[in-house]
Amino acid sequence: MLQHMKDQSNLIEQEFLVGSKQRIKKIFLLMSEGMLFKVSELQLKRAPLLTMHVQFIDPSSDHFVQLNSDETLYGFRLSYQGKSLEIFTSDKANYEIWKTHFRLNCIMNNFHDAFSVSKMIGKGSFAKVYSATKKENNNQYAIKAFSKSYMSQQSKGIESLLNEIKVMRRLNHPNIVKLHEVHETTNSIYFVLDMIQGGELLQRVRETGFLPAQTMQKLAFNLISALRHMHENNLIHRDLKPENLLLKSTENHYEIVLADFGLATSLNEEPLFKRCGTPGFVAPEILEYVDGMDFYCDKCDVFSAGVILYLLITGNAPFAGADQKSILKSNKQCEVDFKDQQFKLAPTQMQDLVQSMLIRKPSFRLSSEECLKHPYFKELAKEYNRQIELFQNNLQGYSEFKNAIKIGTQEIEQRSPLNFNSSESISSNISLTKQKQRKSSIVVGASKFSQYSAKLSKQNSREIAGKFYSYLDIPQKQEPKKQQDLHRLALTNSQMKNMANCKQDSFDDPTAENCNIGAMVRQYNSTRQIRIPDSSLKIKECNTPTLQKQ
Repeated sequence: MLQHMKDQSNLIEQEFLVGSKQRIKKIFLLMSEGMLFKVSELQLKRAPLLTMHVQFIDPSSDHFVQLNSDETLYGFRLSYQGKSLEIFTSDKANYEIWKTHFRLNCIMNNFHDAFSVSKMIGKGSFAKVYSATKKENNNQYAIKAFSKSYMSQQSKGIESLLNEIKVMRRLNHPNIVKLHEVHETTNSIYFVLDMIQGGELLQRVRETGFLPAQTMQKLAFNLISALRHMHENNLIHRDLKPENLLLKSTENHYEIVLADFGLATSLNEEPLFKRCGTPGFVAPEILEYVDGMDFYCDKCDVFSAGVILYLLITGNAPFAGADQKSILKSNKQCEVDFKDQQFKLAPTQMQDLVQSMLIRKPSFRLSSEECLKHPYFKELAKEYNRQIELFQNNLQGYSEFKNAIKIGTQEIEQRSPLNFNSSESISSNISLTKQKQRKSSIVVGASKFSQYSAKLSKQNSREIAGKFYSYLDIPQKQEPKKQQDLHRLALTNSQMKNMANCKQDSFDDPTAENCNIGAMVRQYNSTRQIRIPDSSLKIKECNTPTLQKQ
């Protein structure tokens, strides 16, 4: 355990006051990437931050520790697996530092106290998006809301949310959506993202027509730079397509933001799904993958990015077809028409780059790092290297983000994930029996999200980290689809749409005046119902009454 702590980088430390058996004592805590450590002379204990819930204790509250201190104390209530620990400090500066890190790494449960929601600005099969104002600074954010009851009914739906949180927290790049906070209430999970004003790139292109060569160069550079950041952190996106590229503003057509990490996974861990993506954009090696083969590498994202660039250059997708089946077949064969008239009008170096990105065999295909060194980007690379220091990668999230460029998304699109069990068919890989077994293991009384979080927390760190899936990419049996626009060929089938319509009313609507999350419910929020294993922090019992089963 000690060696594990030594291996962690960017540790922050602080001595806190706690109340124990009507007396006040001091404890020493360390926070590292994904873990909170309690240090004593005899032992070192830890608890994961991913499924820990945090509340901020007001300095004017009447906690036992605060009442017995001559100083103003600022505190946190940490809830994990049914127990809670209240910690206090008189150091306001350090309190703000810890507050920032808790927001970045834990699950908060004070959403309706912290945000004022104005209106809904987007809606999809699995989530709604709202515009909201943070009360403490009046900053505007986009809030993506997920219904817990609906997500718990989807195969691996809870893992998908945990995966989304874990992946996005590892990313910090000006061209990648930024997740600031995660909140849980009785009915919903909220992602706090920056507000994006520019809308979808594809819609902008439809309105303006073909992009100028200089704009295309900057756009391509920003896209591949975002991919390089992911790949440097051993993450792959696996669902790159025009709908997942958003524009920061209406001022230009190249400052894009990469969004939707539903199918993202780590190359260092076992993914939930190995054959997945969107027909027409997925790399051939993903379609050809079978268990027992060497897992494909991050170059699968380079291929998908090449498809996007080809589409933007020519106005046509390289892999066409009358239906999803024919598109998949063309996608797998990977025969790209580089003699297309529009493609031949592009700058010679851009043609060479795109052809190098769309090579069928990954070993001959450029990596994201190699793409950025291509002569096509020679001048842009120099400027980028001068500016990138403003957006340095910080995997652990242990630095102030006051000057960080704000990026995020407010766009939601309806689509279902594709889990390619064969080159021409798509089906679910979870049985009803497994779903029943999972449900039977959940403790009655706690929220579904908290229950499953607790279950995952009891497993080892690799098992927790390996639970990767997407809240917008739950595999379902697909019905034959009528011909649609190319970029919509992988959208949700009629069954999923009907399910979504039936479940939309179950959302905890943050705009409603009487929205089920009153003071009493917030006080006894289900986020306190998680229990702590013996190998983690020793914290006193939480006497909060359990909520009735939803």
